[in-house]
Amino acid sequence: MLKLPLVSFVVTSYNYEKFIGKTLDSIINQTYENIELIVVDDFSQDKSVEVIEHFITCNQDKRITLIKHDKNKGQLAAMLTGLSKARGQFISFIDSDDIILPDYAKAHIKVHMVTSVAFTSSIIAEIDEDDEIHTIYSVACAQKDKHFKLKNLDELFEFDVEHPEFKLVNKPFGGWFWSPNSSAMFRKASIEMLLKYKNTDKWKVCPDKFLFNFAHLIGGSAVIFEPITAHRRHSGNAGNSSYVCGNKKYNNDNVTYLNLKNNINIRPETLKFILSNKKDFQKIYGKKNTAKFILTVLSSYIYLIKQFISFGIR
Repeated sequence: MLKLPLVSFVVTSYNYEKFIGKTLDSIINQTYENIELIVVDDFSQDKSVEVIEHFITCNQDKRITLIKHDKNKGQLAAMLTGLSKARGQFISFIDSDDIILPDYAKAHIKVHMVTSVAFTSSIIAEIDEDDEIHTIYSVACAQKDKHFKLKNLDELFEFDVEHPEFKLVNKPFGGWFWSPNSSAMFRKASIEMLLKYKNTDKWKVCPDKFLFNFAHLIGGSAVIFEPITAHRRHSGNAGNSSYVCGNKKYNNDNVTYLNLKNNINIRPETLKFILSNKKDFQKIYGKKNTAKFILTVLSSYIYLIKQFISFGIR
């Protein structure tokens, strides 16, 4: 008998005792039931581990596993720990202060079943410390100076989960078209090579910048135009806690300049990783595809440098 694919949720935990209970609750209450939940605590100094263990005890859910680091290694290292233990064909890395909506897994799987992209990313609802919604935001729309088309407020989170609206992101890549970390679901096969990546210290925070660009290089991506992820903005996270500043971050000239600079810096790191593991890449993806990856990184690197130079001349 045919089975639906297993989805692995990896929650990276670090000092968010206030929020992580809600995060875990939103995952185990998915309408898509074939899931596992792996929580990787990155040596939290607050009561996060106590909250997680209490949650596991209360729920008695065999789908939940807790892994504890014996020292702080950073978010990408925690994500890779979870990836190494994940059994699912699909995997989502959820920040321990975010919330996902009940149809999150079902919507992502629906899109993955009709397209062979490496990962999907949804638009987000931005919430505060009290779970109040401040904005519904689409990075893909903002990049093109467009606005996400809002439904009636009483139907804001209602959509046809059997046919979620989505759009493929074109390759080769040169910018950022996706929402933050928790919005994405990956085909595990597209990112398993990252288990060989050693420079995790470079991505102790905001690892999605490296991860998303790498996965997009391997197999492309798609944006789901349904707000199925709630991204929390507050004083303690790596993103800006201001909703006004957050909305301007893709349009402000200074920030655009910095984003270009950051994107340029990712390319040499990606190229170095591929070249240092070239034989392994060739075994998995073949010689032609590996050569294509290298050329794509180089061409996007040149494209970004040209943009960076022209931006500075303006």
